[in-house]
Amino acid sequence: MSAVPTQAGSWRTLETPLSDPILTTLDTMGFDTMTPVQAGVIPLFLKNKDVVVEAVTGSGKTLSFVIPIIEKLLRREHTLKNQEIGAVVITPTRELAQQIHSVFQLFVQDHEREEQIRLGLFIGGTSSLAEDIATFKQDHPRILIGTPGRLEELVTKTGQLVNTKELEILVMDEADRLLDMGFSKQLSNIISHLPKQRRTGLFSATMTDAISELVRAGLRNPVRIVVKVEDLNNKGNVQRTPSTLDIDYLVCDADQKLLQMKRILESELADEDGARKFIVYFATCAMVDYFYKILVRLQSLKSFSFHSLHGQMDTKRRSATYKAFTELSPAIPAVLLCTDVASRGLDVSDLDYVIQVDPPQDPKAFSHRCGRAGRAGRKGRATALLVRGREEVYVDFLKLRKIPLQRRPYIMADYSLFDNQARNTTEENDKTTSIQVEDGSLPSLIQEVRSIVKTDRDLHDRAMKAFVSWARAYSKHEASYIFRLKDLDLGKLAMGFGLLKLPKMPELKSQPETAFEEEKDIDWDTYKYTDKMREAKRLRELKEYQEKMKQPKPSQNPKKKGTVAWSDKIEAKERKQVRKEKKHAKKEYLKKQAQLEVENKKRQLEEEQEDLEELEQDYKKVKKGRSSKNTDFDELL
Repeated sequence: MSAVPTQAGSWRTLETPLSDPILTTLDTMGFDTMTPVQAGVIPLFLKNKDVVVEAVTGSGKTLSFVIPIIEKLLRREHTLKNQEIGAVVITPTRELAQQIHSVFQLFVQDHEREEQIRLGLFIGGTSSLAEDIATFKQDHPRILIGTPGRLEELVTKTGQLVNTKELEILVMDEADRLLDMGFSKQLSNIISHLPKQRRTGLFSATMTDAISELVRAGLRNPVRIVVKVEDLNNKGNVQRTPSTLDIDYLVCDADQKLLQMKRILESELADEDGARKFIVYFATCAMVDYFYKILVRLQSLKSFSFHSLHGQMDTKRRSATYKAFTELSPAIPAVLLCTDVASRGLDVSDLDYVIQVDPPQDPKAFSHRCGRAGRAGRKGRATALLVRGREEVYVDFLKLRKIPLQRRPYIMADYSLFDNQARNTTEENDKTTSIQVEDGSLPSLIQEVRSIVKTDRDLHDRAMKAFVSWARAYSKHEASYIFRLKDLDLGKLAMGFGLLKLPKMPELKSQPETAFEEEKDIDWDTYKYTDKMREAKRLRELKEYQEKMKQPKPSQNPKKKGTVAWSDKIEAKERKQVRKEKKHAKKEYLKKQAQLEVENKKRQLEEEQEDLEELEQDYKKVKKGRSSKNTDFDELL
């Protein structure tokens, strides 16, 4: 394991000097000094060492492989020709690939030897394989950046199109997520088509057994580099998040989460030095879609530019959203609502604050979510919203995973802070350490959300879908002993969603008494969709239903039977008597069987009691030394 310098120096102090164009670009970007991970990795990469890098989110891992790749390709004795490539960078998501591509571009554009470090971005979704093949033939890229699926197709399924014989470097970024997402087969196929005499870099925030297997299969005598961060509040303790990132948690009731999220945004905007760029995490895609529609229409948040991003969006829309959010001026207050599709690898310029409305299903994603802020030495903040009660145990759970959290007070309407931590705490894990806050502003917010929902029946549908999807996601949480659906008041949560009525779902049957109050001021027959086609369909179905209800119901009285022959009556009576006797005989048989079972259980209990009494007597005899039996009983004492 290689030691990483705690105080990284200037770029010009590297043992193997960097080229002037690289240094000029670094100066232009404002990077005067290296981060610890950069100071540890770059010299080893330049000395032809394989590296396995475990470093906290936001530590500057990207430049740790971007710079060595460019330097090594420019220092080659023989230039790359025709379809030859010099480096491959594999990432788990399209967004991360695009981000890495943009970092490379800062160094490649306008370079006098650009043809030797030309870039190719291949991520699928935005283009077909045929289009990517045409792009490769036309541009002759030397550095391929992309996702496993499309890179596998290019490298292994296009004949001799991509010549890998001169490949210098392979990089697998966010390696743990590559494996978590099931890309091990694609990685193996790609690696099998690359020369063994290459340099390989494996970068990740965590190390797992699966990664160790990948290291053994794809790396040659690698140097392992671990960058640790010391907890400034508890010196000597190691944490998995950057020291420049402040992580806290806020405890509230289930119906107060939206209110507290709104007040965090408002209070930061009111502060001249407050945050301006936020990422807000929700549990499901349906929640992102629904709350985006709500938040953009809340009067108190009109100053914010809202964007939404999740895995069910098509690639072009995801790319457009990501680009629009990242390219906004730092002075414009902006919020990106998303799921875990953006929890790792994305480097959003000037991102100040991360809010987790819902903790992630996979606890490993918690630090990656928080790490979107406080990247590359910048100050950042992250807040997790926890429901008062059992969820508070999550703080201790994260502490064991070396992610320390500070408690944040409840935010009142005037942005003053109310300490809702109970003074008489208990050691029982299922007891809350917080007191309930009676917030007078909550009913007005719920009513405002409901008023928005009532403007379009589509919003009601989205709200119901979001609530049901949340319940399903919550019930599948990996830390299920903490996040238990039965411990929550789902009625309160539904109020926080602004639901007009509760959906029909089995989880609600176990909670007959909830805090939910159904919206009474609404006529469901006239509640319209703003979309004309959907509204026409609804009216058609409503009319069909109403006409069906008007039709006379079939008579409940049985029709009078015609005259039946006397002999047929006798036979029917006899058959009925036979059925009655069989039914009675079966009933008696089951009754006797039940009695026998009870008697057998009683007899078994009596025998067990006798055995226990006999064993106790033997024990007393042995203890007094008067037992004449020499049994194995002594060995059991």
